Amino acid sequence: MIPIMEVLLTLSVIVVLLQRKISIGNAMLTGAGMLFLMCSPQWITFQAAGRDLLFSSSTWEILAALYLVMCLEYQLRTQGIIDGLMATARVLLKSDKVLLVLMPAFLGFLPSLGGAIFSAPLVEAAGKPYDLSPERKTAINYWFRHLWECTNPILPGLLLASQIAQVSVSVMIAHMLWVSGLCWLLGWLLYISPLRSRVESQVTSSTSSEQGKKYWHLFLAAGPICANFLLVVALDFGPAMSMLLVVITMTLILRLRFNTIINMIHHAFDRKLLWGVVGILFFQYMLKQTGIIADVALVLKSLGISMMIVIGIVGLIAGILTGSSQGYVAITFPLIAAISMGNIDMAVVAYVAGFAGQMLSPAHLCLLVTLDYFKADYLKSLWSVIMMEIAVLVVLSITAIM
Repeated sequence: MIPIMEVLLTLSVIVVLLQRKISIGNAMLTGAGMLFLMCSPQWITFQAAGRDLLFSSSTWEILAALYLVMCLEYQLRTQGIIDGLMATARVLLKSDKVLLVLMPAFLGFLPSLGGAIFSAPLVEAAGKPYDLSPERKTAINYWFRHLWECTNPILPGLLLASQIAQVSVSVMIAHMLWVSGLCWLLGWLLYISPLRSRVESQVTSSTSSEQGKKYWHLFLAAGPICANFLLVVALDFGPAMSMLLVVITMTLILRLRFNTIINMIHHAFDRKLLWGVVGILFFQYMLKQTGIIADVALVLKSLGISMMIVIGIVGLIAGILTGSSQGYVAITFPLIAAISMGNIDMAVVAYVAGFAGQMLSPAHLCLLVTLDYFKADYLKSLWSVIMMEIAVLVVLSITAIM
């Protein structure tokens, strides 16, 4: 039971620190320090985690990609593109409620590092007619962005899970379609439906010349996202390189002046945000070096608990601790491969439980950037997400029994 207690204690301390307005970077580094002291207080463990942080190509890939995402966000926001996009979308959709769902949901299709920063300003714009708190805007952006986490065939985590468990992607998606449907329904009922319908009357029409300009803004907003998608998925570019090409191209198209470019470079270097990413990555590397998740799995197995339940609990804990689909898949799915290769039921339980854990994780990069953008309170933003993920886990339990 000791590994389980160590995990719970570490998570509790991280949550308390975040609630006390300690920066996410410092909170995650504290959690990493606790794991080190409790699980493997040897210099070689700390050295290995530090070496992974400093010399792993994925570290610099994530930091560079996120920095360039912030550059693109600055371009879209300061050049009036976001406002033009929202004006066009309002005319086409006739509903700010639909916009609040559609913007993060559409951008959620793209497996972009820290991609929640794309949809955050769109949620901000769509929510202007409503009296939304920073916490509610955070929850809306965060929740609807991840509607497709279990059903998007281009997500690296899902592809990795399929490969390890030897279950085809199409079969996994077919067995998890209910997750996206349930998440959409829960999010709409909790976040969108209660909004006062009188706001719908604020949608206005535009003249033909104004409309033409707005469609140009629509192209400028969708173009970088589609280009990034094609570069990463079709041409196999790395996220950082694809974002660099997109930012350079947008700089040329928009004919940004030298002073504007300097301001963009300065604005994108968000020390708090980047430090938060460093803290999250070091925590994940320390998690890997201490082997705490494997220890938790052994404890659960020794208690005589059903392997299906063990897989679900390990997936949930791995999701909470890593905050990424690749993380919980890399930890949980080798267990499935060892126990029952090709078992679709175990694969679904592990993936959906991991997804639920990921959504509750302080190490989730999308949560970090959304909290930072809206300046929202951590626990107040997450309470509703916790309730909805409990509902997802309850349905998962019922489907697993059946």
